[in-house]
Amino acid sequence: MGEAQTGHEVHQQHEKLVRALADQHALTVVQGEDESIPDEAFDDLMERAQTLMAYEKQMPALLAEPERVRSEKVVFWSWRIQSAVAIVLILVFRLLGYSDGWYALVVPHLVATFCGWPLKATVNNHLARRTASIALHAVGVLLVLIVLGVLSPWFIVALVIGWAFVGAVAADGQEAGK
Repeated sequence: MGEAQTGHEVHQQHEKLVRALADQHALTVVQGEDESIPDEAFDDLMERAQTLMAYEKQMPALLAEPERVRSEKVVFWSWRIQSAVAIVLILVFRLLGYSDGWYALVVPHLVATFCGWPLKATVNNHLARRTASIALHAVGVLLVLIVLGVLSPWFIVALVIGWAFVGAVAADGQEAGK
């Protein structure tokens, strides 16, 4: 789609196409009053009408593009940041000789975040993907607080629920993207 246009620019372009169609229609009507409408004038009218209809079909995607670009950045960086968090936790465990079995939570978190790296935000799924990516940070914070002993291990249930939510929302976004 190229460079994202603002909503104002999209609407200006639409108005320009509408004016061009109206002008051609007025010209065609004036030419047709004296005698039959010339083929060239009618062809020009049809061409402008088709151009307008094609642009109107594109308008929802054009209007959503700035938000999609924003969502793309959120999705891109969220999954990578959470991978980095998991790697840092693993390194801390290795350096400090501290584990208490927390690898069982951190390694799946790392693998799952690596699986999120190829996610793309399309016009149809960008809101779902952005929601999943933001929720992923809450899951990451919960993971850190659990493995560092700030929260009780009982919060692992909340962690699993959080991951189920992130997975479900990301999967919904996958379906919308097809």
